[in-house]
Amino acid sequence: MFPVLQSNLPYLLQGAVYTIILSAIVVSCGTVLGVGIGILASVGGAILRFIITAYIFLFRGVPVLVIMFLGFYSFPALGLRLDAYTAVAISMIVYVGAFVAEATRGAIAGVPTGQTEAAKSLGMRKGKMMREIVLPQAMRLIIAPVLNISLMAIKQTSYASIVGAWELSFAAREVVERTLAAFQIFLGVMLIYFIICYPLSLAARALDKRLAFDS
Repeated sequence: MFPVLQSNLPYLLQGAVYTIILSAIVVSCGTVLGVGIGILASVGGAILRFIITAYIFLFRGVPVLVIMFLGFYSFPALGLRLDAYTAVAISMIVYVGAFVAEATRGAIAGVPTGQTEAAKSLGMRKGKMMREIVLPQAMRLIIAPVLNISLMAIKQTSYASIVGAWELSFAAREVVERTLAAFQIFLGVMLIYFIICYPLSLAARALDKRLAFDS
């Protein structure tokens, strides 16, 4: 059953490894970028908040494929020669960072104001208050949203094949062009993506329930 899929499965799994690597780079770097920007948006001045808000709204309002195309073609225009994989990774990091930044900003805003007011009354400085009171609670609140954003990012790495980055979807297209067994191959691709994403989906759901119960 599904002989073409079975014979080409090792090649698809090689593509899946590249998808996992790309996803790990995008999610980790995008999370670090987004958390940093979200914190700056919460403690910075009006001009900085305006710039960050514009960045968040711009990248959250544009399809990720457009961002990939911009990244892929803008680097050569600036005189930078990057391979497709690197260009896609940078573009997606900036894209994911916007979503994480908004989640971080919302989590910081969600910390009860009574706690910050109490800290101020004790003479605690803003930096120390942010570090010891606000951020520990905010980081707890953004875990589940970041997992959901990570799921989104993993699925969107499939668009990378359109600009020539070799990963699971690109490998699948190559096999389909060679074998014409589109149903078998993309059924296998669907199952591979499911295996990658389902554990994260379960973790996000469990965290949502736990945080709702704890609150």
